[in-house]
Parts: sequence; C-alpha cells; structure tokens
Amino acid sequence: MTGLSSGAKLRKHLDNWVAEGLIDAAQATRIQVAETSAPGSTAPAPTGPAPTATGSRAPLVAEALGYAGGVLAIAAGLYMVRDFWPNMSTGAELAFAAIACVALGAGGAAVRTTGDAALRRMRSVLWLMSTVSLAAFAGTVADQVWGFGPASTALVTAAASAAYGTVLWWRTRAALQHLAVFASLVFLAGDAVAWLDPGLGAWGPGLGIWAVSALWGVAVLRGYLPPGATGYVAAGVGLLAGVQLAMQVAAGHALALATVAGLLAAGVLLRQAWLVALGAVGVLLVTPQITDRYLPMSAAAPVAIFVVGVVLLGSAVWLARHRAGPTG
Repeated sequence: MTGLSSGAKLRKHLDNWVAEGLIDAAQATRIQVAETSAPGSTAPAPTGPAPTATGSRAPLVAEALGYAGGVLAIAAGLYMVRDFWPNMSTGAELAFAAIACVALGAGGAAVRTTGDAALRRMRSVLWLMSTVSLAAFAGTVADQVWGFGPASTALVTAAASAAYGTVLWWRTRAALQHLAVFASLVFLAGDAVAWLDPGLGAWGPGLGIWAVSALWGVAVLRGYLPPGATGYVAAGVGLLAGVQLAMQVAAGHALALATVAGLLAAGVLLRQAWLVALGAVGVLLVTPQITDRYLPMSAAAPVAIFVVGVVLLGSAVWLARHRAGPTG
C-alpha cells in the first residue's frame, strides 16, 4: 500500500468518525498527525491550517445563540399556550404547530455540521423541537379534526413522531434523535396494547414497553442502533419502566427480578457502568415491593437490599480492575 492510499484511507475513516460524532475535528487532526509522525509511517502529513482557538470558538458561539433563540421561541410558545391557546381556533393551533415544525426542521437542516460537535448538538436540539412540534400537530389533527378518542389520539401522535424521528436519526445517528425515536416507539407500544384491550390494566402496556425495550437493547448490542451508550441507557430505562407497570400482577414480579439481574449482568459483561447503575436503581425499586407483598412485616427487604448492595460493590470493583487492565 502506498503512502498516498493509506493516508487517504485514514482520512476517510476520520471523516466518517467525525460525521458520526465519535470524535471532533480537532481530535481527527491530532490522530492524523500522530499517525503520520509515527516511525515507519508512509502516510502524507495533513495539509491546511490547523484548527485555532478562534475557529473552535465560532461553532460554540453559534450553538449558544441557537439555544438562546430556541429558549425564546419556547418561552413565546408557552406564553401563547397560557394566554391564547384555550381561545384559539383549530386552524390557528395547526398553523402554529406546523410552522414551528417546518421552521425548526429547516433550521436544523441549514446548519453546516461537518467537523463541528457544537453545531451537531445545535442541529440535534432544533430537530428534537421540530419533532415535538410535529407531535403537537398530529395530536391536534387526531383530536380536533378527526374526533378520535384519547387512546387513538395518543397512537397517532406517537406514530407520527416515531416516523419523523426515525428519518432524522437515520441522517444524524445523534443521541437526541435516538432518544426521541425510542420514546415514541415505547409510547406507541404501550398505547397500542391499551387500545387493543383496555381491560388489561397497567400490566399489559407495561409488558409492551418491556418488550420494545428488550428488542431495542438487542439491536443496540448488535450495532444496528448507534450511538451504543445512549441505546443501552434508553433500553435500561424502558425495561425498568415496563416492569414497574407489569408488577401489578404476580408474574410481573418474576419478570422484574429477571430484568434487574439482567441489567446487572449486562453492565458487568459489557463494561457499561450506566447499566450497572440502572440495575442498582431497579434493586431499590423492585426489592421492597416484592418483599412487602410476599414477606410483609419482616426484615427481608433490608437484608435483600444489603445483599444486592454487596454484589453491586463487588461488580464495581471488578469493573474498575478490568477497565484499568493489568498493572504488573
């Protein structure tokens, strides 16, 4: 392989990593400099001016201005909701939501994000607000135009935001768009179960939320839903929310125990501290409920929590040692 081809391949990888948000432009430049200056390297040195402090501050200023504008827009929207929305016509509500969705979506699309993490964050925030505006539009149409009931309105709203959010996530692979799609699908699953059989109670939607979260976690593990860290946290939160609702019935308690144990094991095996933390939260949520149901007026709850706490402590030590590696 010639120096030119290896350098081009390295540059291509670095550009892809910057686009996916794994590294920023300055880090990409430092990596390329380090690789080209390594002994025996034949790759050409990077050309062009190195990033300067002034150049790196410009995206941050733009990001801050974008956030300030977004906050002002939200404040104006809240003011309108408080003082004018109850008396607004349906057409005015739909126009307001549609304009917000299009303006925020176009604003995010107009942001040039190549190599600038700050601008990518700003685009993600704008597109998240655009997704929320679309959800408001869809909910208003379903409720006030089509005359749907609460359950059907929730289904339409969740489906619209999930579809729109998926398109935005596919373009960015950003954490906020990832979370927006996950939240929409979780609500869609819970609402769908409740709509199909309203008599199931809370455990039915809870099981639907749990199932979607479990499938989400598997897809993240297989690399289909980046970014991975965000996906693990989202799936873990969804699993805990689902089992909380499912614990309305006896089988839900068994599912809750299996879920908490799975989160702890996955956190240790995958070396994901957030999964271990979510498993610990699950212990605090699940253990007292189970012991109060099956062993009321006993010391089983504090003893069980103490035992699990010792296990968590041991897991933390194991994670720390293996993350640090051998010290000789």
